[in-house]
Amino acid sequence: MKVKEKQLEDGTIRLSITATAQEVDRALDRAQGAIASRFGLRPDPERTVTDALAEHLGVNDVDSILQSQAMNMLVPFALDQRGITPLAQPKIQPAPGFKRGHAFAFQVDVIPKPRFTLSSYDPVEITVPPFKSVDVDVDEEIRANMNMYSDFVTAEPHPVGPDDSFLIAIEVRLDGERLSGISTDSRIYSMGRGFMPESFDEQLLGMDVGETKSFEFEGEGYDSNGLRVMRTYDCTVTVKEMKEEVLPELTDEWVKRVMPSYNSIDKLREEIRLSFETQAMHDYEMQLITIAQTELAKRLEGEIPDEAFDATATSIEATLRNQLSQQGVTMADFIDEQGGEQNYKVGIMMQARQTLRCDYALDALFEHEGLVVTDEDIDGACAELNPMNPNLVRQEMESSGRGFALREVAARYAASRYLVDNAIITTLDE
Repeated sequence: MKVKEKQLEDGTIRLSITATAQEVDRALDRAQGAIASRFGLRPDPERTVTDALAEHLGVNDVDSILQSQAMNMLVPFALDQRGITPLAQPKIQPAPGFKRGHAFAFQVDVIPKPRFTLSSYDPVEITVPPFKSVDVDVDEEIRANMNMYSDFVTAEPHPVGPDDSFLIAIEVRLDGERLSGISTDSRIYSMGRGFMPESFDEQLLGMDVGETKSFEFEGEGYDSNGLRVMRTYDCTVTVKEMKEEVLPELTDEWVKRVMPSYNSIDKLREEIRLSFETQAMHDYEMQLITIAQTELAKRLEGEIPDEAFDATATSIEATLRNQLSQQGVTMADFIDEQGGEQNYKVGIMMQARQTLRCDYALDALFEHEGLVVTDEDIDGACAELNPMNPNLVRQEMESSGRGFALREVAARYAASRYLVDNAIITTLDE
């Protein structure tokens, strides 16, 4: 990729980008993969992602409708090459000739992230609550996790109750199409564990062994744009046999068999207690960082551009919508809970303002103190973004050209650690 940079009079940077044919192809492939994931289309050895999307979208030329997405996927590589962190989403200038197997030249206007200063760089003074050790019933935690190792034995027939488990045959259809991933002739189902929506469980209450029932239930799905929405599913269920869950006996032998890294119950208990203590300490450190960042943000000087507010508010709303969708809560219901549209919008803008002030204050501190981003900072920032798989975060961000965004997150991580390490901290009495 070739990138030329020109400074415009209003402070905007114009990038003239020329992507190779191979880079265009990769961008189109990534765009196809992204939209296939949004629609829940899984890899099929008998057909390509392109064929699956063409069938799902009802089009012959999939690439033609993904040009805009693919072009957006090229832009981060240009920004990373020039070391530019944008204030908001760059504006791509329309250009003809974007197609697979051909090089492509286009222009992008970027508003760079502004630089801010602080009224003081002295250590912040904060007052925090004391750290409290976590009080956990370790044996209860072990029993809760033993469910995945439980056996099910035949139980006496009786009407389905809210805590029952039973063998079912189930067929689910959406818009007349059978969902093979859910439909089956034989599966043990346990009520109240979140395997299916509550509206599904409610329909099963009171059913007897041998009874078949057809009904509709509400659950998550995707609209034509790939966004999560609530959908209505048609379902037929037969209760075949009642089951009773039998948990294994907790012994040293059982622990060694299913968890070879522990040789006794005591070792397992010790590890669980340590994991809770470690999580509690991490949460406490995050609390200190939040308090210190809030104090530092009070020192930020200068006006934050409107473009930053709009971009951050949009990002906050997108995250919120995704969280609500996962919880089965509609945006309309959430807005009502907030006291109406106006209160909701004010809340979003207040959150965006505080987020930006903290972020820009950390940027100013990082620059003033001459801090540098280390691999340890990058790893730490990735672990905050995805504790379960931090390496995946780094790999995805670097492979998608968002190295500049990764370095920004890591710089703020480093500045936060520096901020707390040098803070004057007063701990409240119990």
